[in-house]
Amino acid sequence: MIGVDHISKFPSYLSGSIYQTLAGMAPAVRFEPMPPCPVVLIPGAFCTSSVMNRLGRAVQARGRSVCLPPSFAYRYSALANLCRLTEAAESYLVWLDKLGEKVGFEQIDVVGHSNGGLIAMLAEDLIEKGEADCRVRVRKLVTMASPFGGLPFARALGVMVPCCRDLTVRSEVLVRALAQKHLIVQTLVAERDFLVPPEHQFLTSQLRTVMKGFQHMDFIVGTDEKLARTAEEVVQWLGSSS
Repeated sequence: MIGVDHISKFPSYLSGSIYQTLAGMAPAVRFEPMPPCPVVLIPGAFCTSSVMNRLGRAVQARGRSVCLPPSFAYRYSALANLCRLTEAAESYLVWLDKLGEKVGFEQIDVVGHSNGGLIAMLAEDLIEKGEADCRVRVRKLVTMASPFGGLPFARALGVMVPCCRDLTVRSEVLVRALAQKHLIVQTLVAERDFLVPPEHQFLTSQLRTVMKGFQHMDFIVGTDEKLARTAEEVVQWLGSSS
């Protein structure tokens, strides 16, 4: 049942959605990943890679090299990253394998926002099960508001939004992604999330940081203070590249 507290979160969610859409229209920053272990920032649904521009700069300013994957289908603004998660994971692995060969690295740390965390985990499972090839593997993963417990109303939303078909409780894709939960070093939980219930955003209380006052998009398009807090958490949990 939707209560008053949940409804009170909607205005900040709406403003965050607007900022996210605007950020998605900008060109993605061409970061320069450096071996031995760059940080890959993977966005969630309705997001082009450019929504990660600000967080990428903040993480880079704290000593880690970063890179952004190409935007997933359907690639433009709020239409980006609405494809099924397996399709996104497969295209991500093709890009990652080529980048690893070009730059010269075989390990990455990953920061995934919302579905981005699931995409990273599903990609690892595809490699492990022999369904995809990639020379690069994940060392550590930090997730931000990722819907491990599924998304409310996912079945209904899936009629129009393909990725939501993978976000029903205990879907095959969620089960496969969670088989790689050992990669997670911390889950960042948005306390004021309207879209994904906070209790769906973590797996254990030991691997959880509750980000007070955060709504779903604040990790990537929030205030400068919230972006700084996010970057500090990310770098703290990922550590150095060596």
